[in-house]
Amino acid sequence: MHDAELYTASHELQKRDAVQVLTEYLNSMSWKPGDRVLDLGCGPGTVTSQELMPRLPANFGILVGADVSPVMVQHATNRYTHPKLRFAQFDLSKDIRGTSEISALGFDKIFSFYCLHWIPDQRKAVSNIYRLLRTGGEILLVFLAKCPIFEVYSALCQKPEWRIYMTDAHRFISPYQQSTDPGEEFSKVLLDTGFEVVDCECRESKYSYNTVACLKESMKAVNPFLERIPTELHEEYLADCLMEAEKQKFVETNNNIEQKVSSFSYEIIVAHARKI
Repeated sequence: MHDAELYTASHELQKRDAVQVLTEYLNSMSWKPGDRVLDLGCGPGTVTSQELMPRLPANFGILVGADVSPVMVQHATNRYTHPKLRFAQFDLSKDIRGTSEISALGFDKIFSFYCLHWIPDQRKAVSNIYRLLRTGGEILLVFLAKCPIFEVYSALCQKPEWRIYMTDAHRFISPYQQSTDPGEEFSKVLLDTGFEVVDCECRESKYSYNTVACLKESMKAVNPFLERIPTELHEEYLADCLMEAEKQKFVETNNNIEQKVSSFSYEIIVAHARKI
C-alpha cells in the first residue's frame, strides 16, 4: 500500500474513474483567479499532476497534493515538479486544528479520489474537509462505497494463518460496504457538517483486468496488510486473495486456462458540495 512505484503501475481503475468524474463535473464548478486547490489522498501524485492539474484553469493559484504516507509524498515530490505544485504529508483522519501548514492555508477547491473509504470515521473526515475549505469553496469527492475486495478481506481475516495480521480488518473496509443507500447516507454526513450538497450519488461501475497477473498486482498495490506479513508469506497470502476472489466469482475464466479475466462490479460515491 506504500509502494509508490507499484501503485503507479497498477492504478488504472482509480485513474479512469477520476478522469471520468473530472470531465463530468469540473466545468460546473465556479472558478476565480488565484484559487487554492487541494488534492487529498494524492498517493504517488500521478492523478494530481497529470490529470487534475492540466484540467484546472490556467490562473489557479496553487495545487497541493496531500497524503498520509511519507513514502508517497516523497515519491511525488521527486517525480513531479511545477511552480504551482507541491506535496505534503497530511492525515485527514486526525484532529487537524492548528496542526499543520495545510490546516492554516485554507483552500477554494478540494478534490479527493479513492481516499475517503479508508477512513472509518466519516464525520471526522468530512468535518476536517469543511475546516480546510474557505467559505464559498467547493469539494469534489470520489471514493469506494462497495467493492468485492472488501469481502475478500472479510473472509481472509477469519483464517487462522492470516488472522494475526488482520485483526483490524474492519478499519480497511468501506464504511458503506453494507449500507442499503450509500449515497443518501454520505449526503446526510455532508449536510450535517454544514455543506450545501450540489450532487451526491452512488453509482455502479465495472472494470476488467486482462490477466490474473494484472489483478494480482492491483490487489498487491492497495493491500494494507502485506507490510505486516513476513515477505516469505506474501505469495501464499496473495494466492489466497485470488482463491477467495474466485470463490466470490470475482474472477471469470475463459476457455484458455492461462488467460483468466477478472471482471467485477463495484460502487463509488461521487459528491459535489460547497461551503456556504
